[in-house]
Amino acid sequence: MSDFLDFEGKSVEQAVEKACQELKVSKDNLIYDIISYGSTGIFGLVRTKKALIRVTPPKTTPAEPTDGVYEGASSQTAAEEKESRSAINALINEAFGEAPDTVEPPETAEAQAEGEPEPEPAAMATDEAIAVAEDMLKQILSLLSPEAQVSIHQDNDQHRIHIGGGEPAILIGRKGQTLEAMQYLVDKTVNKQCGKGYRIVVDVEGYLETRRKELTEAANRLADKARRTGKPSTMNQMNAHDRRIVHLALKNNKAVRTQSVGEGYYRKLMIMPKRRKGPSKTGPRARQNQ
Repeated sequence: MSDFLDFEGKSVEQAVEKACQELKVSKDNLIYDIISYGSTGIFGLVRTKKALIRVTPPKTTPAEPTDGVYEGASSQTAAEEKESRSAINALINEAFGEAPDTVEPPETAEAQAEGEPEPEPAAMATDEAIAVAEDMLKQILSLLSPEAQVSIHQDNDQHRIHIGGGEPAILIGRKGQTLEAMQYLVDKTVNKQCGKGYRIVVDVEGYLETRRKELTEAANRLADKARRTGKPSTMNQMNAHDRRIVHLALKNNKAVRTQSVGEGYYRKLMIMPKRRKGPSKTGPRARQNQ
């Protein structure tokens, strides 16, 4: 028999049970080292893998076993945690536009002037998709704000998950970045488990509507300033959702046009006065030449 045997399972406990059955030893007498912890990945999205244990056959006895786990398990745990942190960082980078498939294409002059193009209509969320989204949010809330509660609402043809109670400031984050990250994770999880095309909006204490009103008021105020001074007004860096609110708010304003500036997920937005028509060719100088 070899010096060790490997056993896999969805969890360490399952791998241990499998080893005990095959080797016909009790759990208390099983000597093993944890090579890999069973994991469903980061919220079930990345790095899903089985648990792996390395068992010393019963004929050998370790010097000082501690609950059936060698001291080397602690270093393995540290490696697993480092790997998980790397996976989380990869998700965050993807969420905020550093991954190639999330960087927005450059906007043409026509699209900038008329506002960003209309998105494809999302499919009506199924009961399964709503359940997946709700379960995902509950996992996140258990870590960020356990007191918070979720409720499902349907607005026309769109489902919304409202988060209330707990600590709204933490759940919204600076400029809504935490809420935006939660929305991203919900979208990714639903798309992975239920298929693409669903859109379930996540909101915290009515923040999205408050944000829409603030951006609309700011856009109208800066548009009036640009019209009066004849100079462009600039809004600070915003995500695609916020830029779209501004584009649509000023879409029918005949005095100004909007244009996103920069690359990547966050861009500035300029509100520029439209050029006025030049003076008539039938001015005083033209009349003198007649």
